[in-house]
Amino acid sequence: MTARTRAAIAAVLAGVLLGASGCTLPPAGADGDLIDDWKALTAPKFDLPAVGTCLEGSAATTTFSPSTVRDAETPCDRDHTFEVVLVGTVDGSAAQRAVPPEPGGGPGGEAYRAAYKTCSAAADAYVGGDWHTGLFGVTMQMPARRSWEGGLRSYVCSVLVLSDFFGRIGSSTGSSKGSLTGAAPKAMHCLDVNGDKGSDGWWEEVRAMTPVDCAQPHEAEFAGTVQVAAGVTDELPSNDQLQKLAGERCWSAVEKFMGLTATQLDSRRDIGVFWDGFDKAMWDSGDRTQRCVALSYPGKKLRASIKGIATKALPV
Repeated sequence: MTARTRAAIAAVLAGVLLGASGCTLPPAGADGDLIDDWKALTAPKFDLPAVGTCLEGSAATTTFSPSTVRDAETPCDRDHTFEVVLVGTVDGSAAQRAVPPEPGGGPGGEAYRAAYKTCSAAADAYVGGDWHTGLFGVTMQMPARRSWEGGLRSYVCSVLVLSDFFGRIGSSTGSSKGSLTGAAPKAMHCLDVNGDKGSDGWWEEVRAMTPVDCAQPHEAEFAGTVQVAAGVTDELPSNDQLQKLAGERCWSAVEKFMGLTATQLDSRRDIGVFWDGFDKAMWDSGDRTQRCVALSYPGKKLRASIKGIATKALPV
């Protein structure tokens, strides 16, 4: 490189440095202020599913990531796992926290329970009745951590169709909207029991209860729901406490379902009572609903509904 070339480069650099230091006049139309012309950043936009959207994915997922929506969305007339009933918003002080609400104690748990209550009500409105009385579960997905840090405060509430009484998830074809109204095709009625008989002749273990038409042989029938406790912040009771709380209420539900007094049901030796129980996640969400079932002895197959049967013989 020649000396002349080196001198030219040096002159250009000097001009740049002088301009940045303000020793030259700004170009025409410029005010010399580099800050006031920056526009404020707009809030990030997230791809959220609309109510009624059907999604295919893992029912165990407790967080929502907008990036998965397009991949998971599927027509409702095809097999799917979720059906969106609400896109809610975390607001107030909970929205200012570093992490999204989650089940448990403290402010995060309180916000989570409030959101779950809204989610459950939306599910009722969507299916046309108390979703607990149908073959449904409800899942509420809070924003994934990265989405929350990016500003997302929306959570997604969906219903899913159950394949049996114990909450095992099935796939669904067709929308669940309004499916507990009219003929109520998704309502829970009679159940075929898979289990083992104990030495006393009663059920020792019940592994599954699969929905069947009441005209088909079955050993159980859904009798209704009960609320176990009004509080939402107390700890999950022990198994013995839950047995007492749920048992007493479900016996009353079966009495009412069959048209019996407590004494009359106690005197029957062909019908017992069963309920589905709680897990910690359900309890921490604030859901205190139990599903109650009238259960016949192993091998005693019913061939019709026992609703209102009172003291009559079982339809075997």
